[in-house]
Formats: sequence, structure tokens, C-alpha cells
Amino acid sequence: MPIAIQDVHDFIRGLIKKNKGGFVSPKDIDRAVNRASVDWMSAILSKYSRTKKFEFDHLLVKKATFNVTYTTGVQSLPADYVEGLTIYLTVTGGTPVEGTLYNWDEFLEIQNSSILAPTTSFPAATIFLDTDGTKKIQFSPVPASAGITHVYTLVYFKLPVTAVYNYTTDNYGGFTYSASGSVDLDWDARYYGDILARALMYLGISLDNQVLLGAEALKDSNQKNDER
Repeated sequence: MPIAIQDVHDFIRGLIKKNKGGFVSPKDIDRAVNRASVDWMSAILSKYSRTKKFEFDHLLVKKATFNVTYTTGVQSLPADYVEGLTIYLTVTGGTPVEGTLYNWDEFLEIQNSSILAPTTSFPAATIFLDTDGTKKIQFSPVPASAGITHVYTLVYFKLPVTAVYNYTTDNYGGFTYSASGSVDLDWDARYYGDILARALMYLGISLDNQVLLGAEALKDSNQKNDER
């Protein structure tokens, strides 16, 4: 379940008002929350680069489907793509077969290998930067002739959305949350405490501040310690 931006703002404003007696604008809170979101994404990617492990139930893990013909082995990546995790190939009438994502050099090697060349039983793909500066994905094998389509699925980490707290104002400078135009964080609720703690830090509330004593209360019990 994603994290509601209204809940985050209400908690942060209440905490700041109670402990610092100040006011922080919704736009400043949005900036702090989105910076915290990017930071946590970096932590997730760092963990993946070390362990090559990920969780399929993560809200930032997505799947994209590519219909590949003998002339369309190279295709554009989704706009929200960040990091590729794995691929699957489904040949007509068959079941999905997991393949391997290689770096460019390794992909060229196996493409030209008489022993390790990709097959429908051992599919492969690589992600590279095209001459126009866009990231592309190349699949192998592709169908040998027209009229045949291979369906590839890319599992990847996506960019977190930019959260927005939209609101209306009254004649006295007060503001009221508006669901219209607002965008919730697309992090799973298990990461609520970590996003919140980082956002508070950017707003000037140190993690050592007494207001965050018992910091575990800000962290969901499902949080994975090895993602720190």
C-alpha cells in the first residue's frame, strides 16, 4: 500500500509545530520528502548492486512487455526505468523462461559464441545507451522469420514518483489539503519511517533530536535491516 502524502504532511507539520514552534510550507515539505525518496531509492539500488537480490512485492518493481519480431530486437525502455533486474521469454504456446541481463561486452561475446549463443531456452538481453542518448534494450534470440513474435518481459526498478501535496488557501493564509492534483508516494508503507526520518533531517530536525527518541516507532516492523 503506498504512502499517502497527506499523512506525511500532517505528521511533519504536527511534529514541527509541537517541538520547534515554526511553520514550514507545503512546498518545502514536498521538497524534503522527495529528496528523501531519491535517497532511499539510492540505498535500494546500492543493496541490489551488492547482493543482486530484490523483492517482487516491492512497489517500485515493475514489469514491461515487449513484442519482439525478427526486425525489432532492439526497443526503447519505459520512461520510468532505473535498473534492470531480470528478463523472461515466452514463446507462443510456451511458459515463461527466465533469461539473463548481460552488460554490453558480455552480450556481444555470447552473441558471437558458437557454444553460448542465446536460445529460447537460455534467452539474453542487454541495456545500452544509443547514439541519440536514450537507453535501449536488445533481446536475443529474435524470431527467425516474419509472422512469429517472441514476448519478452523485463522486470525492473522504476523511478519513484514526485510526490505532490496540493492544497487550497483561504483569505487568512490557511490551507486545506486537496486530493485533486495531489500525488502520493509510491513507496510501500513498510518504508514510511525511513522516508519520514530522512525528510525530517532535511527540514532541520536531527535524527539525534529528542523528538525522534525511540526511532523504531518511526520504522515499520517489516523494514529490512539489510537495506540500510
